[in-house]
This record gives sequence, structure tokens and C-alpha cells, in this order.
Amino acid sequence: MGERNGIVVAGSHSGSGKTVATMGFLSGLEKRGFPVRPFKSGPDFIDPRFHEWIADRSCINLDPYFLDPKGLAELYDRSTKGFAGGVVEGVMGFYDGLEKKTSTYDIALTLGLPVVLVIPSKGIAETIGALVRGFLAHRPGWIPLGILATQTGSDRHGDILARTLEREGLPPLIGTIPRNEKLTLPERHLGLVTRWELERDGTLQTFRSILDRCSDGWDWERLSGHFVSSLPASDSPGVRSNPVTGNIRLGVAWDDAFRFYYHENFSALEERGVDIVCFSPLKDPFLPADLDGLYFGGGYPEVFSRGLSENRSFLDSLAAFARTGKPIYAECGGMLYLTEGPMEETVRWSGLIPCRFRMKERLKRLGYVEATPSGGHFLSSGKGSIRGHLFHYSELVFSGGESTLPGEPAFFVPDEAEGFSLGNIVASYLHLYFPSNPSVLDSWLHALSVASRKRRSSGSVHRSL
Repeated sequence: MGERNGIVVAGSHSGSGKTVATMGFLSGLEKRGFPVRPFKSGPDFIDPRFHEWIADRSCINLDPYFLDPKGLAELYDRSTKGFAGGVVEGVMGFYDGLEKKTSTYDIALTLGLPVVLVIPSKGIAETIGALVRGFLAHRPGWIPLGILATQTGSDRHGDILARTLEREGLPPLIGTIPRNEKLTLPERHLGLVTRWELERDGTLQTFRSILDRCSDGWDWERLSGHFVSSLPASDSPGVRSNPVTGNIRLGVAWDDAFRFYYHENFSALEERGVDIVCFSPLKDPFLPADLDGLYFGGGYPEVFSRGLSENRSFLDSLAAFARTGKPIYAECGGMLYLTEGPMEETVRWSGLIPCRFRMKERLKRLGYVEATPSGGHFLSSGKGSIRGHLFHYSELVFSGGESTLPGEPAFFVPDEAEGFSLGNIVASYLHLYFPSNPSVLDSWLHALSVASRKRRSSGSVHRSL
């Protein structure tokens, strides 16, 4: 492709304000005639939803653990085709992940994109020069575009930072984001409170109005030099309601409780002719008709516990679907939904997995994993291992202790079994990235194809709810 268009937004550390900064760049570029593709580094499902709200198009995860440098560059090029470029939000601090080559620094080098370094500036002035110089000296090869200072106290504070950088011969100050409670996105145990909750109460609308006002003073001339003029491009494949085609129909849980999915998983399914049919366990009275399988992604089902339990007609339709023997795949929060529900409450969920779960105050597991499907279920005919990520605060609780673990292990990760294979259900805490091993996806596709052929041979007619 040659020289790429776009920028990487990197933070000095987690909590630096890079998500807010990224939203400012996405909104400001769009306003100035540069339709851009948003990206998020690493295995993040929450920040991308805020990107999508601002940009009104799908956000793509870029993760060097899941894809080699060539694959990562191809994904970026494919996803920005027809756009003015991309805005990539980094992960954690700029250099975090160097050992595994999963850092924002590694992504910036792979893509050859210039970097805007986001530095929280509360309580510092001329010291910003030492911080920036340290980032420049720590590793070579990256292209510093400028500094965006967050948590500034006043215009005068911003002027001091700008003069310091200029005097020290360092990358310039591109802009500031002042300290303002209304420019702070609230958090909960897995990260930011979801976009849909903040959109409903008006928080995001206020947030965007203030952000747009403060970003008007950013150095857009310097920034726009790294993008090309472009008409708005059509979005790449993702979650959408497709016309009925008679092909494989995969039901996907998609509402406020279930939103943690890798966009590229959907793209890979659609490239193989799968129709994605979205449904809401919170709001729909029944599952859509004529589905060949179900996919429950992660999310915050525990936050919507009572609403999920009160939708009894939907739970009844899910139980009926499970009895058909068609494949059901569930990840993390999706797996929790298939249990009997949270220990702390009297509500009852589907109970397809005979246990409950409890939320812990501390993180139970976090990190990348290499998982090998165990034998005997619909993902197991794939060759080799598949890569994924674990991030959860909950733990499963079985009435009879560990001796009553249901079914067989779904996967083996280093030193332990993970998840369950219960007949036609495969469920675990893993968030799998299917493009990291397409043969595992093809194994799932085979099971869906078998269900589809049976459905079509029975003469079933598609119906809407």
C-alpha cells in the first residue's frame, strides 16, 4: 500500500485519557471532511463501542498477539480502504507489552504511523520536557507527531507546556483536554461503563459537546497532513441484520448485556456465507425462527440480571432451542447467562449449565492464552491451538464442589482445563479470536452447515418475530 494514512494515539499509562483523546480526534477529523476508521489496540471490547458512537462505523481490534505483523498491516489496509485513514487508540502505556511484542509501540512500528503521545499534566509544568525526552530515548524508530496534554488546569498551564516543548526542541503540543468531571467517562469492574448506558441518560451527548469545544483549538493543520481527502466510505462487514438468503443462519446475542465481540470474528463468519441474525435476550420475547446455531458473546449480564431473568418467554425459547441439538457457543458473560444465575440474587437464568456464579472484588484472571479445543465437540476438529484472551471477575460455583463439574473440558490452556462441553454447548471464559486459527472456525462452520441442511430439507420457512 505504500505510506499509510492515519495516527496512533498512545498513552503514558492506563488512565492517561487516551480514549477521550481518540474520541476527540475521530469527531474533529470527521467534522473537517476526513472520514476515518477507528481502531483499538489489544483485546478491548468496551472502548471500541465509544469509538463507534463517535465515528458511526465499526471499530477494529488490532492485536499483535492474534496476528503477525503482515496480517496486522493487511487488516489495517483492508479496513481503511476508501477512508481518509485510521485513528488507532493504543493499549495501556506506550511501551507496555514490549516483552510479547504486543505494545502500542510495536503496532506503531508495524504500521509506520506517527504517534500522538497523551500525557496527563495535572501537577506538572516544565517537567513535561523530561517525560517526553524519556519516551523518545527509550526505543528508536517510532515517529512522534506531537503531544496531547490531558487534565490541564488552565489556558496558561497549556501555554507553559507548549513553550517548554518548543524550547527543548521536542515534538509540539497538539492540544489540551482540561480537567472537567464531564469529560471523565465513569468506570466499573471490567472497564468503562458501557456506551449505551451513558447514551440513555444523556451523559455522552454532554460529553461530546464539551469535547468538541475544547478540541476546536487543537492543531488540526498538523494532524490533517496525515490523512487524505475522501468521501465517506461504506463500512466493512460486521454485525448486521442480513436479508434471508437460505444459507447458514447464526443467531448472535446483541443488546446492552452482550456486546463484547471481535469484529473480525463476524467478518470471518460472513466471508464464509453465514448470515448474522441479531437478537436481544433482554427485549425479544423469543429467539428468531430458523436459526442453525447461537453465539453468546461477553458483556455485562450481571448488571442486567433482573431484566434477563424476567424475560421468561425468551428463556423458554432458548431451552427449546438447546433441545434441538444445534450448536450453542458462549464466551465469558455469555457463559454466565447459560448458568442458573448469580449467587447473590434469587433470580434464575437459563440453567443450561448447572451452576451459579459469584462476582469477586478482585480480578480473577487477565491475559492472553493459547487454547487447544478438547476432543468431541463442534470446535474440536480444527487443527492446533487458537488464541484468545481472559478477563473476568466472576467465578463459577457448583453445588457439589469441583466433583460436580459438568460435561467435559471445552479447552486446554497452559496447565489447566477451561470451560465446558455439554452436549451441543461449548462455553468458557475465553474470548477467542477465530482468525488466529481459521480451522477452528471451519469446525464450527461444519456443525452449523449440518444444522442448516437439516433445516432446509425439512421445508422450514423463515419467519420474523
